[in-house]
Amino acid sequence: MPKKKNDVISAENEPVFIGKIIEEELRRQERSVTWFSRKIHCDRRNVYDIFSRAYIDTGLLYKICIVLDTDFFSVYSKSLQLPDNQSNTPPRV
Repeated sequence: MPKKKNDVISAENEPVFIGKIIEEELRRQERSVTWFSRKIHCDRRNVYDIFSRAYIDTGLLYKICIVLDTDFFSVYSKSLQLPDNQSNTPPRV
């Protein structure tokens, strides 16, 4: 996972920057931004905004998971399963 200054959640000691992770998956699947924008029913400019986000609405993230057939929620879930999180404390924000 990429490291960014504004990262907010740590999973496996690596920061989570959800927009960048979504962008990387879109590129890995060799899909275009135009294709993606049509699938999630938004303007192309909004897609670039999504790529720059550290946070994302869960409803939108769910839609993106369906479109890209990828569980992006698991990125966050992994941070809850770390051995050093035995006390079930929430991740640092």
